[in-house]
Amino acid sequence: MSDEPHGGATTAVTGEPVPPKRIAVNGRPIRLRWVQQIIWSFLAANVGALIIAGLYYLFIQVRWHVGGHTLFYLKPDWDNLFTFRGWAADRHDIRNVYEALLATLFVKSLLANWRKGIWRAPAWYVVLSPILIVVVAFPIVAAGIWLINYALPYLWHLILAHHALHNPVHMPPRLDWLGTYLSGYPWQSVVIGILAGLVVHRVYAPAGNTVQLYFIGRSVDRTRDAITAGEENPHRHLPRWPWPPVLRERAAWIMASNQPVPDRTFDIRWAVRIMLVVVTALAIYGAYARYWIGKGHAGIG
Repeated sequence: MSDEPHGGATTAVTGEPVPPKRIAVNGRPIRLRWVQQIIWSFLAANVGALIIAGLYYLFIQVRWHVGGHTLFYLKPDWDNLFTFRGWAADRHDIRNVYEALLATLFVKSLLANWRKGIWRAPAWYVVLSPILIVVVAFPIVAAGIWLINYALPYLWHLILAHHALHNPVHMPPRLDWLGTYLSGYPWQSVVIGILAGLVVHRVYAPAGNTVQLYFIGRSVDRTRDAITAGEENPHRHLPRWPWPPVLRERAAWIMASNQPVPDRTFDIRWAVRIMLVVVTALAIYGAYARYWIGKGHAGIG
């Protein structure tokens, strides 16, 4: 394989190769890339929301007990944490905002511009990143909920109380179902979560980049070992369709530009494995909680 990067890439001032705008995978740019990105973004967003749903049910709704002795049950304390009238809606908004926040982070991980050189995180940062996300995002989440539930309605009443708002989601008769959906959908919480996710992504990006590079580096090393061993079709080890375009392009660029991959140390390997197991388990439980328990098919606790 030639040391010269494919795709007409230039060289940066630092001497490192700069990837082109469109990276060839298997000799050509990925077809319908934007369609694949949309599909993967939808899947990633749902996984992020399900993880928060799983966490919410596990720590708030479930009564952990042994026999008749309760070990851990936060729901009564959480429901009555504050006595003001709006808390019943606020506590659900907190969950909805965090769902949209993590969904945004997962989507950003798939759409992130890795060409900017996001730094890699140590193992401890990867493991603690979920806690950091919750803590760093909380002031934004709390401020956003206060804004839409209290500050803006107060200002509307104070300044525009005389203005009557008729049918804010007006739709033609054949689209009544869409108007009903939009009027009942908690879009304010989603907007806050997306904005918070765009801010908090700076905290999550190093961990996400480390996890992504772990799997890409492993596939690149296997491919290079197969080339050295003279195996037939060594590039079968690289990410292929239907994996996300970003992963395929990044692996292809590392191979084409003959770049080294980060060492997968013992700590990083276990940090990534722990994260993968926890995320998968929470997403599965979140789906169960939302689509089974949430529909009244089973009790909690």
